[in-house]
Order: sequence, then structure tokens, then C-alpha cells
Amino acid sequence: MCNDGVALFCLLHPESQAKKQRCLDLLRQNAREYYTKPEAKCTTWSYFTQFPNKTPVIGGLEMYTSKQALQLQVDDPIYFQSYHETVKKEGLYAKPEELVAWYQAGGFVARDVHAKPFGNVLISVTRMTTNDQKQVFDVLTPFSEWVKANEPDVLSYILFTRTKAPKEIMLVVRYKDIKAMKGHNVAPEHQAVIKRLSKVVEGSIADTTTMWQEVEDSFVSNVVGGGIGKN
Repeated sequence: MCNDGVALFCLLHPESQAKKQRCLDLLRQNAREYYTKPEAKCTTWSYFTQFPNKTPVIGGLEMYTSKQALQLQVDDPIYFQSYHETVKKEGLYAKPEELVAWYQAGGFVARDVHAKPFGNVLISVTRMTTNDQKQVFDVLTPFSEWVKANEPDVLSYILFTRTKAPKEIMLVVRYKDIKAMKGHNVAPEHQAVIKRLSKVVEGSIADTTTMWQEVEDSFVSNVVGGGIGKN
């Protein structure tokens, strides 16, 4: 693992498109007012909707400096608890949210700087199953370094594992826009990686990948207390 931090991958299930918008408005407010503050100890906060937009489902990735930091967030009465009180009071969810803990094991969360917030960010989430994590990391770790050095419009390339599922690896990639995503996918280096991975993971990479569009103004930088949209 790269650090002592913990990540939560979230799936929220609003009852309708209108209630999804209500949830997004609340999440945006939290990102602006709380998760940029040092006391939040939140290193990354990103929420996203399906791409293309087919269902009301909302995905999320939250990363904290430690399990204790995550617990502080859960105990927060003003933002976290009040959000869930509003969800319950207004009946916003069709079913309970899904929260799974992961741990960063490679790649990069965000770049050092960029000039302005991005409004068209796409995110791919790939869930891989393998009998040999080492072989997968032997492929993806050097490739993540290549991406960081050669594809400036790939904003994040993060590898996660979790103790309770030792055969699973999750890859989260953030692209500046659809052009960046398409450029990444057709790069010969990426094609070579897919070919190598096909020999060590179960099933097709394409079949285990979901696409999302990041909610504008929802990304908090990987620096504790960093501003919205600062990579």
C-alpha cells in the first residue's frame, strides 16, 4: 500500500432523476464548504454520474488520511450526518447506499497543478479479478508512471486493493474530457497493457469497466485542505 489512508467507493441510489439532482446539490455544497478544510482530512472527494446518463445512480470516491480521519467524517454532525438526515427525511434513496473500503496501492491521485477546474471530466472504473496480483501490478505500475509522464490530460490513475478481497484490484482513471479518454485508449502503450492483462485477469477488461462523468465542482485535491478543482 502507498500510505495509511483509506478510500471509500460509494454507490448511491436516488429514487428518481429529480431526487438525484437534490443529492448532487447537497454533495456539491459539502465539497465546497467542508471537504476543502484541513480539519476534514479528506485527500480526495469526487462524485460522478453514469456516462451516458442512463439511471439515477451516483458513484463516489472519497479518500482520507487514515481510518480515524474517516471516522471523524462519519461523526461530523453538520455535513455528514445532516446529509443523511435530509436523505431520510425527504426519501431521496430508493435503497441504501453501498460503501466499500479500498486502499491505494499504486498510481497517482492527482497532478501537481493545473490552471482551472475541469467541467467535462470522465472517469473509468475497472474491477479486475486475478489469481496473481503481483503480475497485474508488474504491468500497471510502470504504465501508471508512463501515463503520468506522457499523458497530461489523464488527471488521475489510481490502483486500489482491499484486504477482504485479495483477488480484486480496482483501477480508477480520471480524464480531462472525452478526447483525453479516447487518446489514452488508442495509445499503443495502452493497447500493449490490455494485451498483457488479458493473460492474468479473469474475463474482459471492457466488460468490467464502467464509465462515469464527474460532477462539476465535486473534486477536492489530494492535498489536505486543497481547493476545489486543484490537481
